[in-house]
Order: sequence, then C-alpha cells, then structure tokens
Amino acid sequence: MSLLRISSALVLSSVLGLAACSDDGNLSGSSSGGSSSGGASSSSGGASSSSGGASSSGGAVVTEEVSGDITTDRTLTADKRWLLKGLVSVKPGATLTIEKGTTLIGDTTTKAILLVEAGAKIMAQGTADEPIVFTSPAAPGVRRAGDWGGLVILGNAPVNFTGGKGNIEGILKTVKGTEYGGTNADDSSGVLSYIRIEYSGILLSPDNEVNGLTFGGVGRGTKVDHIQVRHTLDDCFEFFGGNVDAKYLACQYNEDDGFDFDNGFQGRLQFLVLQQDPMHAGEDNGFESDNDAQGSANQPMTAPQVYNATLIGKGTPVDNVQYGMLLRKNTRGSYANIVVTGFDAALDVRDAATAAGVTAPEVGMPALSVKSTIFWSSHGQGVLENIAFPETGGASPDKDNDNGFDEVGWFKTPGFNNFVKDPGLKAPFDAKAIGFGPNTSLTEGASTPPADGFFDASATYIGAFKDANDNWATAGKWAVWDAE
Repeated sequence: MSLLRISSALVLSSVLGLAACSDDGNLSGSSSGGSSSGGASSSSGGASSSSGGASSSGGAVVTEEVSGDITTDRTLTADKRWLLKGLVSVKPGATLTIEKGTTLIGDTTTKAILLVEAGAKIMAQGTADEPIVFTSPAAPGVRRAGDWGGLVILGNAPVNFTGGKGNIEGILKTVKGTEYGGTNADDSSGVLSYIRIEYSGILLSPDNEVNGLTFGGVGRGTKVDHIQVRHTLDDCFEFFGGNVDAKYLACQYNEDDGFDFDNGFQGRLQFLVLQQDPMHAGEDNGFESDNDAQGSANQPMTAPQVYNATLIGKGTPVDNVQYGMLLRKNTRGSYANIVVTGFDAALDVRDAATAAGVTAPEVGMPALSVKSTIFWSSHGQGVLENIAFPETGGASPDKDNDNGFDEVGWFKTPGFNNFVKDPGLKAPFDAKAIGFGPNTSLTEGASTPPADGFFDASATYIGAFKDANDNWATAGKWAVWDAE
C-alpha cells in the first residue's frame, strides 16, 4: 500500500537543494524522513495529509509524496505535482494511471525509481502539448544527469535467461518484484505515450545502473510512442528481452548508450533519434546490442528490427572510443534506413560469434544485417572510409577482435544500398536549434519498411526524418532540446 504525504509547493522548495544521491544501494522504497499519516486517500487507500491548495489561477501548487508499494488502482492527476521517494513499486494486478500534463519529481536522496512490476500496468497517455514529465527536484540551471533514478517497466514476455526469468539491473535483487520474463509475447504493461524523462540515472555498482527508461521482458501488447529521455547518467533506453514495439523515441545527452538491446530483445522500432553530448568523454554508443552478457547462443536471440533512425555522435574526438553501432556478444538483428554521423567509428562487429551471424547464419535463426544506411563524419584516428577501424594493430580500438571480419567490405556489399556520404542534415550537432532532417529527402537506396501493421511503410527514406520540414521530434512541448 502506498504512503502519501501532501505538502505545498513551498515545502517542495526545501527539496531543491538536496545533495547528490548516496551510494548505500538502499532502494527498499522507504523515504529517509519517514511518512506522515492523515486522512484516507481514496485513490490508493494510503494515508495522506495536506496543506495549502492547488490553484488554477496562480496559487500554490499542491505536491503529494508517493512512496512504497501501489497495490490497488491509482490515478496521479495533473492538478498536483507528485514527488516520488525511494522505490515506488506498482504491484501485480494494480494499474497506475497518470493524467496528461502531469509532472512527477524524482527525489535525489532516496534515489527515486518508479517500477512497474510484471503483471502490473501503467497507463500514461500524454499529448504533444500536455506531456507527462519525469524530472529532477533541483532548480532550473542546476539540474544534472543522475539527480534521480528512472522509470522501469517489467513484463512477462520471453527473455533468454536460463529458466526464462531474470532480475532487472539497477535495483537490488533482494527487493521483491524485480523478476521479469515469461512466455506471453502479447503481454501488455500498459501505455507510454508523449512522455519526457530527464536528469535521471543512478550507478549502484559496476554494470548495475538505472537507465532513463528500462524495459524488461515487456510484450508487444504494450503501446510505446513519443518518448524522450534527456540528460541521463546511463542509457536513454535499454531493452532486456521481450518484444515490445516502439516508435518516435528521442535521446539527448546520454552518458552511456542511446539504445541498448540485450537478453533476447526482438521488438520492432521505428523513428529513433539520438544526439550525444560533446562534453562527455565516455564510451557512449548509439546502438549497443548483445545477445547476453556472456555472448552465449541462448534463445530467443537478441534480434531487433529497426527502421528509420538518425544517430548523431559527439562530432569531436573524446578520450574514449564511441561507435554509432556496436554489435557484439553473439547479437543478431536487422537495421535499415539508418543515418550515423559524428562518432569515432560508425560500426564495430566486436567478436567472431557476432560476425558468424553474417558469414555463417544458421538456418532458422535470426541473421545480422545493415542495409540502406549512411555513414559519415567518423573522426577516429585511422578509421577506414568513415566506417570502421582497420583492426590490424595490437591494441584497441585497432585490435582484431572478430577473427578478421571485414566491416568495411561487409558494409559496402553490392545490393545492400549502403553509402558513405554527407547526409546533408541541417544542424544535427546544435543542442538547441536542432535540425535533424536532411535538406533533401534521402530516398536513394532506401528500404521500404514492412507493411505489417506496425511499421509506417511510407517511410521509404534513410534516417528518422523525411526532410528538414519533418518535425516530429520538435513539434509541441513533449520534447525539449537543450544542453542543460
């Protein structure tokens, strides 16, 4: 049952100066200051008390605290601001509804995370002009990546862990409700539409982080579209298994990967855009895909189907190598109509097992393909033809790590319709006055997406944007583009 505390926006101001998150790994869901009790809350049965009042004419905005478990159906309304404290878990059988235009604030000290467990649902349907926003408690101008945790959605769709179940990263395994995976490919975790997630991400320990938006075993019955993750300490989007489909995903200034696929993810994705932070010297890749952490052949194999993406790197050399597409650990997948520009290298097939998905694909198993794709403006020292490092040296990134697989030759295979040329994007590296679309539509060699009921088959052009007038990532208020 959730614990609630209502306070006015004046009380919230005391939260704005919170220190950076602690490193004790305590994500039990309890808030550091305890909870107060009061009148009964009709929405969730939890205790609540209030002071001040919401006003549509400029008065104080009521802030209500949410912590602990949500065990019954609950609605978060747009007339209040909602302060998430600790691990807030929507339990199986419960549905959390978030009204359009609602703002949720993630507490820093308690490393707030909203977890929707397998068997629970979230119904978060915003609009272009009234998005649902998850944000930092800090004041504008001092908000930073890592101010709070993130949003985690779990489901019962297939994953490739032994035994068919896994525990989601970023939350202690001792916390109940972190298990995901199953056999229901059509599983629904609800609706996520027109949502912005910003200043998120927590590092608990090496390889145990909270992303901006994490999916674990989420099924194709879940609706996902128009989601922006910006200024996050880890990946913008990570998909652990499952087969959820998603369109119109935007990532700005991630401090790890833009889009990360693992553990048997086989969803369909279309219209993705990434803009990297030129000031962050991390190994931040555009696409990163593994079958699993061990590079096993466990099934289902990671094999996303991706059409129409624009991946913008940092546009400048940094201390650590970053790739537009890092495909490794026995991954598979099909990628088409992709623009990659501004990375150290556009492509790396990292190991022999992954290369075998090209050179010796197994009958009945997913293959690995990159077609109708443009690579440009790679600035890594020694990169061949804006595509890849030659991998003829003795140290990374020029060390042979794929048993001699020739990325350049593969990318240039006749009939793949891949190009090394300037895509003519209007202003891809500008963090604020962005211009992701090309001046002229990139139709030469483009693939036609499948007319399967999900993909937009009319998007027969390379990149996430038809031309410079295509404004799906900038129209309305749901996405914000800024260096801060």
